[in-house]
Amino acid sequence: MKQTDFELKVLRQHWILDDGKDDKSDLCSHGEVYIKIGSEELSNKESGSWSLSTAGLFLLRSLYQDCQIEEFSNQLVPCCGHCIYPDTGNEKSVIIPGCGSGVDWKISHQNSTVALESQNGSKAKLSFDEYKRTVLQFINEVEDFYGNPEDKIVPEDEFEKDGFNQFWAEWKALKVRANVTLDFDQTSRGT
Repeated sequence: MKQTDFELKVLRQHWILDDGKDDKSDLCSHGEVYIKIGSEELSNKESGSWSLSTAGLFLLRSLYQDCQIEEFSNQLVPCCGHCIYPDTGNEKSVIIPGCGSGVDWKISHQNSTVALESQNGSKAKLSFDEYKRTVLQFINEVEDFYGNPEDKIVPEDEFEKDGFNQFWAEWKALKVRANVTLDFDQTSRGT
């Protein structure tokens, strides 16, 4: 495996209670993640826990658009992801405001490459295909842990329910756009 100037790896996932039990009422997966741009470590096991499902959606978005710091009213890998609002300006998207804690960096697409820059100025450049593989590996790990979103206990409030459903509709659309099947899609498992 070749060394790259960008690393993004799930180190551990859990639910907010972190008691080892599958919490069907927790709508966000959480966990530690390793992130490196250039020689700068942005996150490691000691950095704390982030909202990995929210990070997955934001990283899927970054496959198709450039991203500035706090592009999505949050960091790319945010601390929080429990407030999910349907975007009234774009019915195919959600807004997930954060608490100000998280890991963020700039992403710009340049022909067939992707350039990354941390808030401290560390830089990396990789092929779009390598970036896409890294992001898809990350979101596949999130999906494997998360399970089928339809098995979650979603609040009865219509606004919250709409936000949750739109989150996963956007996730699915972006992943299908990347020409892959969803791990939690029962048809892809042959059931």
